[in-house]
Amino acid sequence: MSPRTKEQNDAIREMRMNQIMDAAAEVYLEKGIQLEIRDVAVKAELGYGTVYHYYKNKHMLLEDLLWDALDRTESAIQPALTGDGDCLLKAEEFSRLLLRKCVQDPSVFIFLKTVSDNFHHFPGNRFIKLSADFQERIYLPFVELIREGIDSSTPEKTANLIFGSLVGCTALNIHHNMQSEIDVEGIVDMIFSGIRQRRDK
Repeated sequence: MSPRTKEQNDAIREMRMNQIMDAAAEVYLEKGIQLEIRDVAVKAELGYGTVYHYYKNKHMLLEDLLWDALDRTESAIQPALTGDGDCLLKAEEFSRLLLRKCVQDPSVFIFLKTVSDNFHHFPGNRFIKLSADFQERIYLPFVELIREGIDSSTPEKTANLIFGSLVGCTALNIHHNMQSEIDVEGIVDMIFSGIRQRRDK
């Protein structure tokens, strides 16, 4: 049998990393910060040594999980940030895309919940840059849509309320195994109908 090519090795590595990340997200939802590399290996149906080859400890694994989730989050909401149009409608679409991605992708929910909790489960200051990148790539563009959409002098308050509502709704549905029942359209419409009423007074 001929040795694998570099491309084949890279493809296997990427497949393994995705397998480990998906398993880590599932285990984190079950155990939180108490997760261990061994738990992830069992969930991924991989040997402990295989997972350990990629990640020497759970903090390295979770850090990669969160950075990857930031990229996934940005990709999901990008359509709402491009093009022209009413800023409040774009903010509503942003929220719809974000909630849908949270429900579909546990790592994105974990990322947003962790940001909301200000990374307090994680030791040291290793997530300062991740927090700053979230602000620049996700939060501040959303705040700007709110600012222009409702002509608000305190758009951060409204943005925080929306983010908190979306993360909270996702948490309830995930922890009660009701992801398939979540009404993305109804939740976002309920939030923004109240915002519109206040704007139009």
